[in-house]
Amino acid sequence: MFREIVSIGDKIEIKQLDQKGELIKSSKTYVSQMIDFSEDKKIIIATPIKNGLIIPLEKWVNYRLYFYTIKGLFQCDCVMLQTYREGKNVLSLVDLTTEPEKIQRRQYYRLEYVHEIEYRLITEEEVALEEKLLLGKFTHPDEKATLRRKIAEFNKEWHHAAITDLSGGGCRFNSELKLKSGDKVRIRLDFVIKNELKKLDIIADIIASNKMIDRSGIYENRAEFYNIMPKDREDLIKYIFEQERRLRKNDKTI
Repeated sequence: MFREIVSIGDKIEIKQLDQKGELIKSSKTYVSQMIDFSEDKKIIIATPIKNGLIIPLEKWVNYRLYFYTIKGLFQCDCVMLQTYREGKNVLSLVDLTTEPEKIQRRQYYRLEYVHEIEYRLITEEEVALEEKLLLGKFTHPDEKATLRRKIAEFNKEWHHAAITDLSGGGCRFNSELKLKSGDKVRIRLDFVIKNELKKLDIIADIIASNKMIDRSGIYENRAEFYNIMPKDREDLIKYIFEQERRLRKNDKTI
């Protein structure tokens, strides 16, 4: 079954498990790649590299693997057996301890990467005004123009922030403004794909906003994109993979 789902070259995310088989929340996420199939339920994956350094997986420790395949996102657990070198590559042999399970939790490859953005909170008043403008039921000829002016005022209240984690489905960003779960924000995100500048204006739902322990007055926000246009999502995913390839190339040359 595993060979029918996962292909050589598929991207993998790795997170460590505790002794009860639960994810360790404080553990880092590492990026790897499917290299080859071995006997029984054993597979060979690339040993993660971060900032030019090899990150060896700990022997006999349990990990959860997330496979990004053409059939969707799958997860399964494994135990680390061996790290070894084959030519210039450092590989890891792991033993799969669970069957692959399709999940919807994270449908897109996620890139840990700092990127400057602008954002603003979408208030309930703004939403109400937008709905009223959309319905088009005005008691006075000048009411439509007045509504447009009021909505335009909201578009002046932008804040600077930094995305630290980005995917086609959402992002994590640091800000000075305390948000709360359920808030809606509008995000302006600029990036370049093949020398062409792309400017996205995306609405996102705030999933969580927590004060950072090591940075006074800064909050870490997790957001999920809301009704993003398919073309915008496609451009964003292309950009993410371009950056991931560039970072991996830099890691190999350091």
